[in-house]
Amino acid sequence: MIIKPPGWPFMSAVSAVGCLVLYWAGVPHWYTIEIIFVLFFLGGPLLAIWVIRCGLASRQGPITGRLDRWLPPWYLVAGIAVALITDAPFQARFAISKPSLDAYAKTVTAEGPQDSPCRWVGLYRVCYAFTYTSADSDEHVPGSAALIAEEWAIHSNTRFLLLPVGVPEETYDDTFRHLTGHWYGWHGWDKW
Repeated sequence: MIIKPPGWPFMSAVSAVGCLVLYWAGVPHWYTIEIIFVLFFLGGPLLAIWVIRCGLASRQGPITGRLDRWLPPWYLVAGIAVALITDAPFQARFAISKPSLDAYAKTVTAEGPQDSPCRWVGLYRVCYAFTYTSADSDEHVPGSAALIAEEWAIHSNTRFLLLPVGVPEETYDDTFRHLTGHWYGWHGWDKW
């Protein structure tokens, strides 16, 4: 059995690791350290299993005729790599969520801060929202909305900023990434 190509349990494990990596890349600022840990501690052992099995199988004879059964994990890894390089996880998640984020931002600008229980706004779990305060003047920016989201199973720092005029000022703690239109991804101090 150990000399046969990996079957569905192995592919399921590779797929699970891939889904977790893609999920954590679906935010404006990736969870880079967490992704590296997952790839090292979960992806590393999977790679070792594949190499050992491939090595033992090659001792039994050439595996060239069975390559189509040995390569699917690598096709999956290549697909995940292409998705990460093109930022597809975030682009897809944000595109699906944008209408809901727009509607919720309008609520924040009309009604003020939202300190209600966490709610799903599109594919993001937003737990707090408020109008953005300029770093230079400490004044609220009219029409702006800052949405603070939380992710499952990890202390997150997923934030969005709708800023109708100008660009946000970066500080020592806060960095911004322009997403589309007046939307920015915001990475701020995460208290770590």
